[in-house]
Amino acid sequence: MLKSRGDSTKSRSISITSIKRVSKVSASKNKKTGKTIEGTISTNEMDSHADTCVAGKNWSVMSYSDVVCEVSPFTDEYESIKEVPIVTACTVWTDSNTGKEYLLVGDQFLWFGTTLHHSLLNPNQIRANFHKVQDNPFEPDTGISAVTNHNVDVFIPFDATGTIISFESRVPTEKEKQTLPIIHLTADHWDPENVTLSKISRSIEENEMRTICSLTSGLSRQDVEALGSADSVYRNAELQYFVDRMISSVKVACATRDDVDKQEGLERSIGRVRSNERHSRVNAENLSRMWNVGLETAHRTLRVTQQTGTRSATGPLHRMLRIDHLDLHRPRLPGMWFCDTLLAKVKSLTGKTVANIFTQGKYVAVYPIPTRKEAGHSIIDFTDQVGIPQFLMADQASEFTGENTDFVKHCRRMRIQLRHKEKGRYNQNHAAEREIGFLSDRWRRRMTKKFVPRRLWDFGLVYEAEILSRLSRGRDGRTGYEEVFGQTPNIAEYVDFEFYDLVWWWDRGDKVSSTEDPKSLARWLGISHRVGGDMCYWLVTASGKVISKSSVQHVIRDDFSNPNTKAQVDEFDRRLKERLDDGNFQIDLPDGMDSFHLPDVNLPEELDNRDEKNIPSDAEYGDMLFGGERPEDDDEDAIDKYIGMELVMDAGTDFERGARIVKRSKDDEGRPIGRAHSNPILDSRSYVAEFADGTRDKVTANIIAENMYAQVDDHGNQYALLSEIQDHRKDGTALDEEEAWEYRGANKTRKPTTKGWQLLIEWKDGSSSWIKLKDIKDSNPIEVAEYAVANRIQDEPAFAWWVKSVLRRRNRIISKVKKKYWRTTHKYGVRVPKTWEEALELDRQNGNNLWRNAMNKEMSKAKVPWKILDGVTPEEARKGKVPELIAFQEIRNHLVFDVKMDFTRKARYCAGGHTTDAPDGITYSSVVTRDSVRLGFLAAALHDVDILSIDLENAYLNAPCAEKIWFEGTAECGDAKGKVCVLVRSLYGLKSSGFSWRQALADVITSTDLGFQATQADPNVYIRRAKKTDGYEYYEMLLVYTDDVLIISHQTDFIADKIDRHFKIKPESRHEPDRYLGADIAKIQTSGGHEVWSSSSKTYVQNAVKVVENLLVEDGEGKQLRNPKKAKNPFPTGYRPELDISQELDAELISRYLQLIGMLRWAIELGRLDINLEVSLLSQYQASPRVGHLDSLYHIFAYLKGHPNMGRIAYDPKHPRVDYSVFNETADWESFYGDVEEELPPKMPEPLGHPVNIHAFVDANHAGNVVTRRSHSGIIIFVNNAPIIWFCKRQNTVESSTFGSELVAMRICRDLIVSLRYKLRMFGLNLQGPAYTFCDNAGVVKNVSVPESVLHKRHNAINYHVVREAVAAKIMVVGKEDGDTNLADLFTKILTGERRNMLCGYLFR
Repeated sequence: MLKSRGDSTKSRSISITSIKRVSKVSASKNKKTGKTIEGTISTNEMDSHADTCVAGKNWSVMSYSDVVCEVSPFTDEYESIKEVPIVTACTVWTDSNTGKEYLLVGDQFLWFGTTLHHSLLNPNQIRANFHKVQDNPFEPDTGISAVTNHNVDVFIPFDATGTIISFESRVPTEKEKQTLPIIHLTADHWDPENVTLSKISRSIEENEMRTICSLTSGLSRQDVEALGSADSVYRNAELQYFVDRMISSVKVACATRDDVDKQEGLERSIGRVRSNERHSRVNAENLSRMWNVGLETAHRTLRVTQQTGTRSATGPLHRMLRIDHLDLHRPRLPGMWFCDTLLAKVKSLTGKTVANIFTQGKYVAVYPIPTRKEAGHSIIDFTDQVGIPQFLMADQASEFTGENTDFVKHCRRMRIQLRHKEKGRYNQNHAAEREIGFLSDRWRRRMTKKFVPRRLWDFGLVYEAEILSRLSRGRDGRTGYEEVFGQTPNIAEYVDFEFYDLVWWWDRGDKVSSTEDPKSLARWLGISHRVGGDMCYWLVTASGKVISKSSVQHVIRDDFSNPNTKAQVDEFDRRLKERLDDGNFQIDLPDGMDSFHLPDVNLPEELDNRDEKNIPSDAEYGDMLFGGERPEDDDEDAIDKYIGMELVMDAGTDFERGARIVKRSKDDEGRPIGRAHSNPILDSRSYVAEFADGTRDKVTANIIAENMYAQVDDHGNQYALLSEIQDHRKDGTALDEEEAWEYRGANKTRKPTTKGWQLLIEWKDGSSSWIKLKDIKDSNPIEVAEYAVANRIQDEPAFAWWVKSVLRRRNRIISKVKKKYWRTTHKYGVRVPKTWEEALELDRQNGNNLWRNAMNKEMSKAKVPWKILDGVTPEEARKGKVPELIAFQEIRNHLVFDVKMDFTRKARYCAGGHTTDAPDGITYSSVVTRDSVRLGFLAAALHDVDILSIDLENAYLNAPCAEKIWFEGTAECGDAKGKVCVLVRSLYGLKSSGFSWRQALADVITSTDLGFQATQADPNVYIRRAKKTDGYEYYEMLLVYTDDVLIISHQTDFIADKIDRHFKIKPESRHEPDRYLGADIAKIQTSGGHEVWSSSSKTYVQNAVKVVENLLVEDGEGKQLRNPKKAKNPFPTGYRPELDISQELDAELISRYLQLIGMLRWAIELGRLDINLEVSLLSQYQASPRVGHLDSLYHIFAYLKGHPNMGRIAYDPKHPRVDYSVFNETADWESFYGDVEEELPPKMPEPLGHPVNIHAFVDANHAGNVVTRRSHSGIIIFVNNAPIIWFCKRQNTVESSTFGSELVAMRICRDLIVSLRYKLRMFGLNLQGPAYTFCDNAGVVKNVSVPESVLHKRHNAINYHVVREAVAAKIMVVGKEDGDTNLADLFTKILTGERRNMLCGYLFR
């Protein structure tokens, strides 16, 4: 509220002379006199000379305060105006760019109403509410930068008329007061006399050369006298004079001056480490540095917290009233909370030896206590400050279990359900143990970074816990504080100082003489919440005494320029170090205690520099060496390959997380679950995986293998994606500034060094590790550069030589990305709305109802997913007063708009699923694989049955909602607007919708009505035994890709009708497939006269070429695709990518390169096998492509433009004509590999239908890469006469001979064949005989087909025996193929156009 002024100043337009309190009735008795009219428009003028904002005829009163003021005009010579009410008022401002309207609300306004033709706004009063105001008419972008009550950034631009700046607004209606988004311009507290605003930093020249002019207004003396005799505040004529302006602040520039230059030079020479600000500014860079977190976490934290009340003064200190958000009545905390003990190895400065930790997984509270016996004090403090947990899990320490201990008594008295974990079962108390791990790690890093004495561990742990609780963490990005208290935390107290900062503190009360210096040195230890009513901090003085003070400022670099101050600091540090020496305060901890210990820290020497000298010798290992025989390698239970494996689950999704396989999972009787198998696909063992967040779950061996294979490259290297950089450290080998320079001739240049530096990296999977700077700099240069600047280490020798150039490049990239963003406002030339209101406005502007019809169509279907809770308001639901909504999450829904290729408008009602925290187990949904689709088309021709394609309507809306969700109905919801709606069906946008839909569809498909079963080889392929009218038995198939279903049966319509009973089929989608997953589908007639299904990539290729041509046009550089007549082959003549030394691409073109590679790889999946090798070669350079590589991609598209259609891939069930005499099928392998045979998969359906067999072609291009001498493998596999699998990839190893590279390719082919044979059998197809494999290397053919042949190259022994054992088991046989007709040559060698066309003739029809 307003406070009274002292003497009024003569430079004010309006001054408040005095105030007094009255009843609200009295304050508003004359409100009708000044009541404004709805819709009245007028201006709001900026007036920094007014004490307080003044509301005129364009504002409306919302409420009257119990305060009235006496207002004086320009000088004390004229009478003041009495009884001016103080109100809360509002007005409506319209954004001219978007047409949106906002309700501006002002507290502590002087109310003049209709008596004032326009309103006056004090920009300083607006700034005091943390809005940015640019009111200098000579500067660009004048206006107010504000935030709505929905956290939406809004900019209110000013209009300038001469030197008067203002903006228009109007009086709102009563409805608008209730519905419009709100911007609170001013706060509910305003003291114009004592407010302290941030001083504007000016140079010496600006301060001395600044001239201020005051011009008189046009007010005559007679007018002023008439005004002074007014007996009421409601006089239009008199009060209108108050809007006359006073002009000031004319800034004059001049030439450079020596004193200015000298001062700036002094500032540069003082030093680069210390700040020159008394208080820290609140930004992500400072927060990242102070809190030891990454930049991204800092940005997220600032978004989900408040920072109001932070200090900004460089002069005298001012206080911010502290608000205690904790409930005093001990609220009940739902769910499970965890408690554990942390033992210290030194007694703290305050006599503490133990700390109890309380947490529910994100919010952490630490309570240091003298001994473990005082644990009861910690539960009292926790329940007083946080609340009473419903359940509390602790270990079996005596203080937590003893019947007569204070801790147990207090829990029993407060009805806390105390539970205890089993001894040694750490996962039962995983939340507390995980948070203790985080706290210990952060405290260790803090001690290392700030050289903190160990005896301050109790203050340090409390500080780190408070930081953890206010950090944006978890998948929802919210803070633990908000989860517990339901309020956005205010971090103002935590962003001013960092733990153990050197500070000044003031204590004038103890000073007798006014000449004595009132400030003293101390170290900052955290927030003293329970001491004082203001921003009070714990400080430790030179004597080791801990005090609480609010008058605190940083010791800044200017202080260190004073020799006396520097000596004072050195003496302070020496005394404090002696006082905090922990030599006499060591604690002997008993052995075997089931508790955690605080880590010891050897300060800078802790950096891990392992080398060969640190590896123990055999003698040092002694009897630990294992000299006995190892178990057989094929005994999977004896040598478990999975335990200890680290991998990323759900890689590439928003839910990826790191996991470590810790042990086998067992059944209720203690027996391991599942059986081992040499083939990972058939391995049914179950394991326990421990994730980065401490939770555990069961996973099977085949899932582990599948995830691991998907995350490694050809060499088995696993990639990790950086989440953020958390910390840094350096050892004694890092170069100092003097060593960082070298001379090249007469030029002095910086050494390009990263020696001795490491960064702590948090990965996307949640894990963290220390990585050498040289390694992470190469993979993530921009992130490292930003971190260096944020943490003020960019001038260190390891960073100074490269950071600036990287950041300059970063800025160019960002500017180009912004340009692309704006292009999303239109699609196919049609403007795409973002809201319901905008869509209706576009219809109004366009004179049609296209968007309205699209929205009505969507909402008529979308009303199904929710039910309305009658008699409940959204406010009650949010406050937890609705029992039916306990454990429910609130979300916001919205419409997503789109334009189809035929210009049809489309709207989709989506849920804001990104704000929910759904369980991981209900967020994954798979789709049918591409080779399964090819087998489906082959099966249709094999069994001579039909294929029907159907598309299910509103797929997700047919599935029950797997999450507990409610939302407040918006305008789109019609009658449900403003009501509480509970989701009962899945909506697009929910994390669980895909999973729920897949489960719902699977339940129908496998129900007794349909009777299909999901295959284990592909869970999205369903089969059912069937018999045709002629008695022919086979398996009908359903192939599911989300809501697209292919029915393969002789009774497709019958099956479709049954599905239609459960899920409505789009009528226009029910037909034979003509397009599927981007491929053109059609029946063709073979030379034998029978019809088969076929696929072609022609349409996709033509569209892809058009996209590339459009991209080149948008570049505006006049570049075009090469003339197709000159692009007769995919590669230019003689081109080798590995020899390309052209310039590396910039970031934008790298993105273009990746985009083009993705388009070409999908074309290959659809059947463009003629470009497989060239695309594979260029794919090897995705990390750092060059200009020549990009030009080669354009050349491939030019080739495709000239060759849009190489033919169709026919899924021909006819058996190919093969000379089987080249295969040695009668060889006796028993003496070499025993009675080995192919193991059939369990639960395999009975094979039915016509037989199928497998043929494969294998080749390798030995040392094809002339730089690395890596070979390239090429494989194509047929089922009957249909190509099903093709493979083209660089080999992992360098082979010394053609034989070695061909044998590696043969082993890869063997693995693909085993997988395909498993899938064929699980699909119920009648697989006959081995896979007939053709190879053009006589040595390989002989070694793997003649049992007696001997391997002379020992390093190829594994591949040799793997392939031979497969031949012995009759999985495959190998025969010689002439090199001229080996189809796999298409995937290994750069061919001439004639030879390419010849080989493609065998593949395409």
